[in-house]
Amino acid sequence: MGTTANQKKLFFNLRKAKSKISALDEGDMRPDQVKLIAKRLGVPEQDVIDMNRRLGGDASLNAPIREEGDSGEWQDWLVDDSDSQESRLVADEQADNRRKALGEALDVLNERERRIFEARRLADDPMTLEDLAAEFGVSRERVRQIEVRAFEKVQKAVRNRVAAMESPPTQPALAVH
Repeated sequence: MGTTANQKKLFFNLRKAKSKISALDEGDMRPDQVKLIAKRLGVPEQDVIDMNRRLGGDASLNAPIREEGDSGEWQDWLVDDSDSQESRLVADEQADNRRKALGEALDVLNERERRIFEARRLADDPMTLEDLAAEFGVSRERVRQIEVRAFEKVQKAVRNRVAAMESPPTQPALAVH
């Protein structure tokens, strides 16, 4: 618990010192008790107070806030700022659907369009138009045009895929007799 010499001294001797002066009750000690223990152990008073609070024992979060009445439990005051399971699940499913939609959308591109699109739009370190132009033996402007057309194709394919995923499946009409 303690890292300094004073903290170690307090950790190992505080309970014994408290029992010698009959300060066994839980909670904070009276100022005169703190002074006496600090003087006997040769440590600052604040160190005695801090270590006493650390050694105060465990408290259950299911313990009632007040002894009387239905005041609730301490755990009722805990706040979890993270997203709910449902929100995380929805976000994960949406991300998965987007990845699938992009993967399927890339299938609409020919080999050259796909290489340029991936090298310029999906790479962590995008290639320059100059490098791609040299690779394909065309001008930088032609690579830019292919990239723009490929991007439009991918956008359209993703929109169609997402729309298909979001629209409810059609159910056959029930026959009425």
